[in-house]
Amino acid sequence: MGQARKTSIVSTVHRLAWSMVVVAAALLSGPAWSEPGVDEVRFDTLTGETDSLSAYRGQVVVLNLWAVWCSPCIMEIPHLVRFQEDLEKVDATVIGLALDSGSAEAILGFWTNRLEIDPVYPLWKGSIEQATEHFDATTFPYTLVIDREGRIRERLLGMQTREDLAGAVEPYL
Repeated sequence: MGQARKTSIVSTVHRLAWSMVVVAAALLSGPAWSEPGVDEVRFDTLTGETDSLSAYRGQVVVLNLWAVWCSPCIMEIPHLVRFQEDLEKVDATVIGLALDSGSAEAILGFWTNRLEIDPVYPLWKGSIEQATEHFDATTFPYTLVIDREGRIRERLLGMQTREDLAGAVEPYL
């Protein structure tokens, strides 16, 4: 292979690498909850009511976007349940936003029958379209750490352990 061809290949690889960095930065940046209207978006709860993030101002919120059909989401839930025990002591909470996961009854049945866990934090229902529109979520699980003033401080992609969550939330408590 000639030197010109090697140089061309290296140049192409560098352009691709920079393109991936730009795409990753675009995916990780997004609207803050404090932008007008985002905290007023209402979601159905599993008890038949509606709720919004504005009701949690003054608390640190760990908003976990998950789905019953998402294997990493399912593996993450026990970590979130244990982490909720820690958060309750410091006026903070996990909120689980179930995406395209069926009715309230189906989601509750999933928790009690499949996970064999009783929900210990608020569970909301939503759609992938809402998750994308309001939180720029494109992959799941996707977890947002929201400070007491309502600003998204961390965007965590993929499954998180209790320890991962503690490290991400601690600066905002």
